[in-house]
Amino acid sequence: MQKFKHLLAPLLGLVISLPILSLVIYFIVQNDFGVTSINLSELVLYFKNTAFVLFGTAFLVLFLGISTAFMSARFEYFGSRFFSLTFVLPLAFPAYILGYSYVGFFEFHGILATLLSQPKVKLDILNIYGVTAILSFAMFPYVFILARVSFASISSTVVELVSLKQLSFCKAFFTVYLPLAYPAIFAGLVLAVMEVLSDYGTVAYFGVDTFSVGIFKSWFGYGNLSEAINLSIIMLIMVFTIMFAESRFRAKFRFISSTHSSNKAPKIRLQGWRNALAFGVSFVISTFTLFIPIGVLLYWFYLDFNTLDWGALSYLYRTLSLNIFSSLAIIALAFMMVYASRFYPSRLGVLSQKLSMLGYSIPGAIVGIGILLLTNFIDQSVGKVLLGGSFVALVFAYLTRYFAASIGSVENGFSKIDKSIDDATKVFGTDEFERIFRVYLPLMRPYLLSGFLILYIDLAKELPATLLLRPFNYDTIAIRIYELASNEILYKSAFPSLLLVGTTAIAVLLLNSKFVRGRR
Repeated sequence: MQKFKHLLAPLLGLVISLPILSLVIYFIVQNDFGVTSINLSELVLYFKNTAFVLFGTAFLVLFLGISTAFMSARFEYFGSRFFSLTFVLPLAFPAYILGYSYVGFFEFHGILATLLSQPKVKLDILNIYGVTAILSFAMFPYVFILARVSFASISSTVVELVSLKQLSFCKAFFTVYLPLAYPAIFAGLVLAVMEVLSDYGTVAYFGVDTFSVGIFKSWFGYGNLSEAINLSIIMLIMVFTIMFAESRFRAKFRFISSTHSSNKAPKIRLQGWRNALAFGVSFVISTFTLFIPIGVLLYWFYLDFNTLDWGALSYLYRTLSLNIFSSLAIIALAFMMVYASRFYPSRLGVLSQKLSMLGYSIPGAIVGIGILLLTNFIDQSVGKVLLGGSFVALVFAYLTRYFAASIGSVENGFSKIDKSIDDATKVFGTDEFERIFRVYLPLMRPYLLSGFLILYIDLAKELPATLLLRPFNYDTIAIRIYELASNEILYKSAFPSLLLVGTTAIAVLLLNSKFVRGRR
């Protein structure tokens, strides 16, 4: 039994990473990678489009995230508390819903044309520039949330030194404040970039062929599994390259302030034109990232009010039940792995834990292909359909894809528990289950809750893996929205979109509230 406890963490890590390993093993065994298995012109197009969207979104995410985080953390101005909330809420919007709402806003005879009383006014955003802007609006909260914490943690000693040196605002920002926040900024940027790589709904609707679209096109459009796997491997290499570059950059720029102070620098209260400027910038950013999409959805809801499809509530129920069950299962497994690693450590456990966390850096389309290979192998081995097209396969995909999102919160919680508590539970002879349920679960409750909320937000917005693996005739609300938009019935997507955004917004607000954040 004791030996099994030492093997628990390694086994969990191995099982969670199986879809990724099966993809790599299949690729090596088949060994059919070459010019004959991939259309080179399409490959060049995927590279070009993916690179443009990736770098364009990264630039805009940095600009929006850093500017809003610095204003929110360092200044008090009219509406600053309200805008701190509006800068977080775009995280509740799946990028594809933002895209649908903006197309409806700018289209011929759209909402903008109605507001201006000019029916012919139209702005074509169904292109690579439009999709880059939409993804930036959806992803900048990742940088905002992490960078705001870093900027807010700047000590009063640092601010005093800046004042003594008589540095201008711009020089102080770029030479002092910004470098101190580099680790947080680039951690948020990597999260945003990974989400951009995994996006399918937005780029597919906007007609931009990225690698994610190419994988779906190869598998569903051409029925070419070999090409889909080869594209997945290329995308996997891109992901690992990004991860390696990020780790090297983070190691190079490991900034630690040598002027520690227990007192954080107070916020600066802006007056006059500076107050008006900060308000104006915040209002413009919030308008494009939040107010316009919400306004469009509410307007479509009003137009569709008399013919609402109440069947959307059944899609919502499916989504809630699936996501809540999946989130609970994933957070429970994360707790088991971290607990086992803490009390029964091993080098193999550390390695498998790192391997299990790779899924968060890998697009849902790739995880979906890996699950398909794994379930097909198992079904063929037993001689009947056992896992293919089942809920087990879908939840397994969620586990592989989002395990890292939960384990970070659990590890953070365990790091706050003093080792003396571990010793005390052993001295008093409490058994394993009593130790878990009477000591560690109560202490870990806020961290488990935050991990659960993060998982729910991610799962509610997930589209590629769900499209690939959902059981027959079982559509989530995200898939229903995608189908309505694909059939150009945009106004009918308002009601299910509001239902989805409403549930994720509640989770975002809870995650950002003192109820969760203040108790950790």
